[in-house]
Amino acid sequence: MNIFRPMNMITLFVSLLLAACSAGSSSNSQTVEKAVVISETEFKQLVMNYEANPQEWIFKGELPTIVNFTADWCAPCRRMAPIFDALAREYQGRVNIFKVNVDHSRNLAGYFGIRSIPTTLFCPMKGLPALHPGTLTREQLVEAIENFLLGGDRVYHD
Repeated sequence: MNIFRPMNMITLFVSLLLAACSAGSSSNSQTVEKAVVISETEFKQLVMNYEANPQEWIFKGELPTIVNFTADWCAPCRRMAPIFDALAREYQGRVNIFKVNVDHSRNLAGYFGIRSIPTTLFCPMKGLPALHPGTLTREQLVEAIENFLLGGDRVYHD
């Protein structure tokens, strides 16, 4: 009796199962799992180079963008994090959602006059951005995305 034969069958089955699972997901498409944490340098590349153009808003993004100014120690920021992560998945390919840690990006926070967190920056493709200090509900964020970033002119409704 060959004891390796059942193991070979199990190995073959597992290999085929893994191949089938990986064939279902494209290696070229990247799935957004959560809001992307970016640095000051990445902000200048992806959103706006505030050092090169400090007096003029020149949006560099390819999609409307939300930037959540946050910090690890901020309890309201931690409560909002899952909302931003869920919206990043929901609006993947239509809106970029980034997080900036103000403790690591002091110059950027200073440029925008961030005095309290969380603060949310809404960047439409055309026109000027809107800055909202304080917490927002999921409903307010969805309204801002739908109305301000994807076609309307209102940021949020209190």
